[in-house]
Amino acid sequence: IIAECKESKECHGPKHHFDECVERVTNATQSENKKAPHEDCVEEFFHLAHCANACAAPKVWAALK
Repeated sequence: IIAECKESKECHGPKHHFDECVERVTNATQSENKKAPHEDCVEEFFHLAHCANACAAPKVWAALK
């Protein structure tokens, strides 16, 4: 359910930002410039996880009732 929610229209914004960040960090890691500022995608990951959990929670609770 969470994987479906991550791909949903509701979470498109956070997923887009996370994917862009991952691409940017991957490219920076592969570049020769080791003095580039360190960046990670923790903030973007938590925004995506929050969105996916908010989307999935009602579906999970409905199945448990």
